[in-house]
Amino acid sequence: MGDKHQSKLWIFSNNSEGTYEGQEWDLNFTFQKHGYYFLEKEPSRTKVAEGDIVYLRVFGDSYIGKCRIAGPWKPDPDGPKKYETKTGFFPIDELIRWKRPLPQSLIIRDLSTADVRHRIIPIESADGIKIETAQRVYERLGFGGADGQIVVLEKGIEEAIKPNLASLGLKLADDSIQQQFAMGPGVGRSDLICTDRSGDLVVIELKRGMASDEAIGQVLRYIGYVRENIASPTQKVHGWIVAGDYDEHLRLSASAADIKILMVRLG
Repeated sequence: MGDKHQSKLWIFSNNSEGTYEGQEWDLNFTFQKHGYYFLEKEPSRTKVAEGDIVYLRVFGDSYIGKCRIAGPWKPDPDGPKKYETKTGFFPIDELIRWKRPLPQSLIIRDLSTADVRHRIIPIESADGIKIETAQRVYERLGFGGADGQIVVLEKGIEEAIKPNLASLGLKLADDSIQQQFAMGPGVGRSDLICTDRSGDLVVIELKRGMASDEAIGQVLRYIGYVRENIASPTQKVHGWIVAGDYDEHLRLSASAADIKILMVRLG
């Protein structure tokens, strides 16, 4: 009997989807073509083998899923012409994109490696267990609104969210203030202003990607302006943040400021 390959574990890192639009480097290539593109001279590339397990990471942001190396390295014959260097890709299968990406900040200190710079990083089996356990816990915590309340398509997030307002108990406010309303120097421009079923005003800040707790100050400024300049004496003013994802810092800050968070699925 031949020796069975012992799967190794890796982290493959890349910039977010669309960064290298139309090129093989982009994560869209990984997801659509089931191949992960690298420089041939990428450190540790020659150590990756068929059957190895890979965790997919967006540089400085989050772990977004996992896959398996489905075959040997495939050189790209056009690589030297296109990129002036030898390139290629690993075919992948068993690709899983997590419903909710795991913020890198929540796990990075628990891993055995401190390497966050290279595109190919070897990790230990215990690291894989930590990443998957943290991701499952993070997904099940259910911060704010439930994922899937709003399904946002590929186009502008503002236009995509409008058809979903009714299901959230909202409708757009008066035409003069409902969208991209300029609140004056030093205050900013709100994304959407709505009214709820009680007739109160709701200021909504939209964040396509990961929202940080800096958004809290932004929304509080808008609430203050609307309360002083637009709301009637009997109207309350609420703040919502609608984001592709958010971290624990934002959740705690939003809770203290009584600002509601909704997470959306971005297409």
